[in-house]
Amino acid sequence: MINYDPKRWWHVLLTFPRSPIFATLVLDVLGVGLYTGVIVWIELRFQIQDPLGPAILSLLGIILGLVLVFRTNTAYDRWWEGRRLWGQLVNVSRSLARQVDALLPPVRAERRATYAELLAAYPHALIRRLRGIGVPEPGRITSDLVQALHDDIRSGDLPREALIALTPMMAAFDDIQGGCERILKTPIPFSYSSYIKQFVVLYAAIVPFALAGEFGYGTIIAAMFIFFTTMGLELLAGEVEEPFGQDRNDLPLDDIATGIALDVRAILTLTTD
Repeated sequence: MINYDPKRWWHVLLTFPRSPIFATLVLDVLGVGLYTGVIVWIELRFQIQDPLGPAILSLLGIILGLVLVFRTNTAYDRWWEGRRLWGQLVNVSRSLARQVDALLPPVRAERRATYAELLAAYPHALIRRLRGIGVPEPGRITSDLVQALHDDIRSGDLPREALIALTPMMAAFDDIQGGCERILKTPIPFSYSSYIKQFVVLYAAIVPFALAGEFGYGTIIAAMFIFFTTMGLELLAGEVEEPFGQDRNDLPLDDIATGIALDVRAILTLTTD
């Protein structure tokens, strides 16, 4: 994820040419400009009046605007839902560590280490599962946590009442994993994304037929700008709707996982190096 200071707007502006959306669209935008230039030249050279007129762009622009707003909002909701789930994982991990710290005798340093390492390992295992890297291990880790809880209750290191207090926290790990997998395995329907891209391309294609007579060669700049803004919004939505990868705008899962590991080890009185 790209970290930046929103107050330093000029810094954001200066990094514009390096943005992934700009890099993806630069050749396409130039292609739209070339296409528009040819159409404008033909209309002006042979004095052909605009077959459509500016009004058609206004009508279609309203529809396109509504579609793009819905598209970007839906994509951002998925991104934010992923962040909310990982925020819940942070809270659950800390709470479980504090409960174990309060209930487990201080002399049981080995058992404290067991809980700390399992809690520290879980977010990294969940990252690997969401990114399809290696062998998925979150299920084994949560099973080991539950097994450790029951073992300590049977041995008397934890009171029986701990089962009531800690079971909901244990179950929360499955809820978080299930929520992340729902986002991962339920992408935006292909037909919907494809339709928006087709709509944007067709909208850009008719711009010279609607504006050439009024704006002349200025239509080239208008068409390039219109295409960049509309297709850019569609590509931006596609980039943020899958928040668990390693793209520049995805969630900082590795940093969150490292923070969880540091917190639970500190709570359970282990070293953080």
